[in-house]
Amino acid sequence: MSAAEIVDPAQSPASDRRRIFQIFGPFAGVLLVIAAITVISFHNYQMTRRGAISLSNDLLRSQQRYVTQEVSDYLAPASVGAVIAQDMLRDPLTNVTPNTFMLYGRSILTHTPQVDSFYIANDQNQFWMITRHGKDGFEQTHFQTDDGKQVYHHVYTDKDGNITGEGADPAEGYTVLTRPWFAKAVKHQNDPERALHWTDPYAHIATHQFIITASLAFDDHDGHKAVFAINISLNQLTSFLNSLQVGRSGQAVIVDMHGQIMAGHNLAPGQDPSTFDPGNVFLDPKTQPVFTHALNRFRIKGPGTGVVQARGKSYVTIASELPFVHRHWVLLLNAPESDFADFAQTARKQNIWFSLLIVGLASILALALVAQGRHVERLRKRLSQGREQVKAENASLLEIASTPNLFDSTHEVPILTEALTARTGARRASLWRLLPDGDRLLCEDAFDPARDVHSTGVEISRRENTKLFEALEEGHTLSVSDASQDERTQTFQRVIMRAVGASNLLFQPVRNAHRTVGAIVLEDPAPTDAVEHIIAIVASVVALRFAKPLDAGTGGASQGFVLSTQRQETRFDEGFLLEPGVADGEPVAAGVYPQVPVMVISFVDPYAPDRDSITRAMSVIRTLSLEIQKIARNSGLFSVQVVSNRLVLVGGCSQTPDPSAAVRLADAAVSIREACLSSLAAADLDPVFRIGMDVGSVMASELGEAPSVFNIWGDALNGAELLTGSAPDAGTIQVSEQAYVILREHFLFRARGMFYLPNSGITRSFILAGRR
Repeated sequence: MSAAEIVDPAQSPASDRRRIFQIFGPFAGVLLVIAAITVISFHNYQMTRRGAISLSNDLLRSQQRYVTQEVSDYLAPASVGAVIAQDMLRDPLTNVTPNTFMLYGRSILTHTPQVDSFYIANDQNQFWMITRHGKDGFEQTHFQTDDGKQVYHHVYTDKDGNITGEGADPAEGYTVLTRPWFAKAVKHQNDPERALHWTDPYAHIATHQFIITASLAFDDHDGHKAVFAINISLNQLTSFLNSLQVGRSGQAVIVDMHGQIMAGHNLAPGQDPSTFDPGNVFLDPKTQPVFTHALNRFRIKGPGTGVVQARGKSYVTIASELPFVHRHWVLLLNAPESDFADFAQTARKQNIWFSLLIVGLASILALALVAQGRHVERLRKRLSQGREQVKAENASLLEIASTPNLFDSTHEVPILTEALTARTGARRASLWRLLPDGDRLLCEDAFDPARDVHSTGVEISRRENTKLFEALEEGHTLSVSDASQDERTQTFQRVIMRAVGASNLLFQPVRNAHRTVGAIVLEDPAPTDAVEHIIAIVASVVALRFAKPLDAGTGGASQGFVLSTQRQETRFDEGFLLEPGVADGEPVAAGVYPQVPVMVISFVDPYAPDRDSITRAMSVIRTLSLEIQKIARNSGLFSVQVVSNRLVLVGGCSQTPDPSAAVRLADAAVSIREACLSSLAAADLDPVFRIGMDVGSVMASELGEAPSVFNIWGDALNGAELLTGSAPDAGTIQVSEQAYVILREHFLFRARGMFYLPNSGITRSFILAGRR
């Protein structure tokens, strides 16, 4: 079953929903507040913006009517003056000064500042002009011929018409008939819609003014064509339009339908007439995109207002006709929307700040509600965990109390270590008995919940753990976060804890009647404050169990056949640490032995990249060989043979099956494992060995002669080697099913699983955990 399919029956969907609501409910409320504020603010802004744009349109229309009226008034003298002039000036033109024209011109120029000058001419090339001169004077110019030369004759008068000076300028080749204001006025004389002709703006050389001429043709009394023209200065109109306040930063311009600028923006009076052509100034889409869009809109939709997007801003525009000009001049006004909608922007910013303040307060309230809800949930969870823990502890205590022979040290009670690991979350829990000599601690039971296995039989002595035994005698509880760095627990960590990768250690001495009888050891316990009482209860039970002395023959090696411990000479050619046990020096009879216990110990090759490491490894190997040789002799094994990096140990070799031989071999295996772990840990080396054991038939025989070598081969040896190679972890003793059947009354095992044995089929294997 996958982890995703595992369902915790203690977990309630209602509690999950409550937890989700506690967390997301306040935030959902804040989001609703934010959404409501956003919608209301956006709606208010849109309403305010539309109102501002509507107001700006009204203001622009009012401004447009005002400007239109101003422009009409500005240009009115041209149209009105021309109509009046054609009724007053029908007398034929001669070389004599036309007094009526001069009087009319002086009067208009005096009272109408936008009028620059007047022309009157006829088709006989008679030409008269009057314009201002000086502060209050006038200049009368007459085109005439003197001594065969064409000249402009100038007469300067004061405001009353008194002559104050005269002058002349050459005028060779001048003819009034080709002038646009004359020729086109004559051409459209009979066109009622275009009778008054307007020229394009141009620079008047004499006055340095940008002017536009309105001319009207009529017939004088002698039947000749006469033309009356009024020159209107655009400088003042441009200055008026440029100074016009359209919003805060708006602009106004008068253009024709082709985009030519008549007055206003980009037609400033300060330009140099010698280099600037006012008749060739058009709207530039790059520099005047707003006016260009407004004119295009006018061409399509006609007069009206609109909103134009340009330069990343919105502009309000208005376009209207100036119908009194025949070329359909268009008045364009624009102003940034912000000029009229600033108050809306300001109101929006204020609304945003107020909204942010409200959202901030709501968020703080939501966080406070979440924090309060989580705090309540933690308290509720802590109370629930406390209740569950009390229930679990009560169940454990009930199970401990109901265990038979609880205080009898001759019976195993694995419930104690299991309860300790369950309640403390330890990586491993173990119970250690202080032996009567006071110099050794014997592990009576160690439980590894990760592997679900119990083990026993490991001993530690005062000689390697002096500081730890001192703390044990003083009854001090040791809680060490890194046992490898504490001098009291360094050796214990290397020998015992290193096998499971534990570093945190809780060492609790067990005392009975003011006397230390053992210790409880927890490796990597979970950090919790509610474990003291369960440890105290288990310690009380353990104290009563350890108060009884060990029975003779328990806790040590199983009794068996013990061979003579007399030192034998090492013979490298034979490869035996313990020569085959034969009677009277007779060789073992060759043949098939039906039930021989065989054990194979395999070491990793002691390869190292430097001489010091090799030397240290070889020193450990020599020490281990002595320890294994001693254990084999004390256990009464038949033989110990060295084969490369493997040891082959035979418990006994007889034609009659001997179950005690298998017991002696298994007891030796436990002792050898402990010796190897201790020696390797002292040298700071990882466990690099595995052990396999099988009981079965072998063939045995003495091979060779002088010297001869005893050798065995067969199913038991093959099975032991396969079990060694497939052992799950370093330092593990894996046995066959045949060996398990013989040893299960004397040792603790855990099932490993199915094992394939060549030529025999599927069988089971077991892990030998320790002595019972």
